[in-house]
Amino acid sequence: MTFPSRSLGLLLGLASFVFATAASARPFRVNDIPNGTKYGCLNCHGDTKASYNTDFGSDARLYLVGAVPVQEQNVNWAALCPLDSDRDGWTNGLELGDPDCAWTKGDADPKGFVYNPGDPDVHPPPVCGSGKLEAGEACDGDLFLVNDCAEAGAGEGQLACTDDCKLDLSQCSEPPGSVPDLSGDGNTTQPGTCAAAPGSARSLGGMGAMIGMLVAAAVMRRKRR
Repeated sequence: MTFPSRSLGLLLGLASFVFATAASARPFRVNDIPNGTKYGCLNCHGDTKASYNTDFGSDARLYLVGAVPVQEQNVNWAALCPLDSDRDGWTNGLELGDPDCAWTKGDADPKGFVYNPGDPDVHPPPVCGSGKLEAGEACDGDLFLVNDCAEAGAGEGQLACTDDCKLDLSQCSEPPGSVPDLSGDGNTTQPGTCAAAPGSARSLGGMGAMIGMLVAAAVMRRKRR
């Protein structure tokens, strides 16, 4: 099936318009979220050209409201607030200063620190003891990023969590700083001790004794002559 060139041009123009409409940023939507002007369009887009959406931007597109064309619709903050779009352990509301999701459009922006809900590397500092794993924590109470010592690269045993939410590997069979026993005789060389390695005083002493025996043997042969 062939299309007249005029019709084809019309279709291509319509497709370009639709694509541009879907991809372009909507600056008015920064006012649909609390502290939206802090990061502007970078809340929803990965660059200033709006080339692609962040995870927050993708979620925001799922919660557009209004009986108008989609490009004119607003973001439903109440539905977007409790989500953790960038999966960094903090809800969108916590990152934008509205932890209780009480803000509505037209309210003054909440005070305090604000973080980009579309960037997993930009988030509040972790709160050790909160009872949940947050970005930057290896553990928190009974919650761990890894299941056991083996996954932590420390042999076998049970993990524990320190008061500052770091892994306690003291009960592991190969905690950091230990040297695994590779001999099979059950002996391990502890850090700071010396084995009779080539070049050590012990190995050089043995070599000196052997040389002395060879010299003595040579002297005896000469006397026999």
